[in-house]
Amino acid sequence: MVPRPADFERWLNRQPGFGDARVASITPVDGGASNITCRVELLSGREPRVCLRLQRERGIFEPYDVVREGRVIAALAATDVPVPAVIAIEADPGPLGAPFIVLEWVDAPHMGMAPDADFDAFTRMVARIHAVDWRGAGLEFLGVPGSVREALAGELDAVERRMFAFGCAGEPMLRDALERLRAALPGEGRIGLCQGDINVFNYLFRGGEVVAVVDWEQAKLSDPRMDLGQLLALSHLKGAPFGPAERMPFAVRYAAAAGKEPGDLRWFRAAWLWQLGVIHYGWRRYGNGSEPWYGLGQLGELLQMALAELG
Repeated sequence: MVPRPADFERWLNRQPGFGDARVASITPVDGGASNITCRVELLSGREPRVCLRLQRERGIFEPYDVVREGRVIAALAATDVPVPAVIAIEADPGPLGAPFIVLEWVDAPHMGMAPDADFDAFTRMVARIHAVDWRGAGLEFLGVPGSVREALAGELDAVERRMFAFGCAGEPMLRDALERLRAALPGEGRIGLCQGDINVFNYLFRGGEVVAVVDWEQAKLSDPRMDLGQLLALSHLKGAPFGPAERMPFAVRYAAAAGKEPGDLRWFRAAWLWQLGVIHYGWRRYGNGSEPWYGLGQLGELLQMALAELG
């Protein structure tokens, strides 16, 4: 869903500082499953271009809430996590057909394309996100869980709801994994800010450093090891040998960046392999006709190895 330039221009002209803005073009720039991202080129006004994020109706991380995402980004502006400046948050779907936010356009490539991208800089930024004083930043609106166990149980419940939406609720491999994950829920850990999707495409680089972190739609207050589990699971799907989670390169680098060991990562790796199995079905249903880049056979083998570690 790409809005008509005239519709967005009409709305934009009512915003402070954009009364004379003229919209030259609106181009989608994100082929993923996030809230729909567009680059808006302006012919006049206070900025040459802005970023428009429209709320997606269906997708692998549903339900979507772009207004919530905008509030997260606005709150993080007062921290040392670099984020785009929030220009406006529009909850009314009337102007463009869906709620949306308008952000500063950060002219920098993501880690997957930046020639000067540095994995250690990426890892340091992940550790910085997890160290954010979320109470001081006013992020309690994300929902403060009463315990680590409660937070993780809630995450399993959210993904289970997607299983029904994606038509895979009865898939034996995924149903069995969910039961085993619930039975092995960790009780220890800490509550911190999690980005919720720390893949490298959400980290923009310039000069070898992260200059902006984008896509905060899955942000939550939970055990930061949930973020780490995602990178470990993705690494295996991309060919990294399966072995002790704490010895994987990302886990070792993260411990150095954070200045302390993150703790037992086995449950979190298994939880993300299970979630990626659910995502596989959602991708096939809402991925605009494209197939996931990983297969269920490969994922199933990894998931069984990860679950076996849990006893």
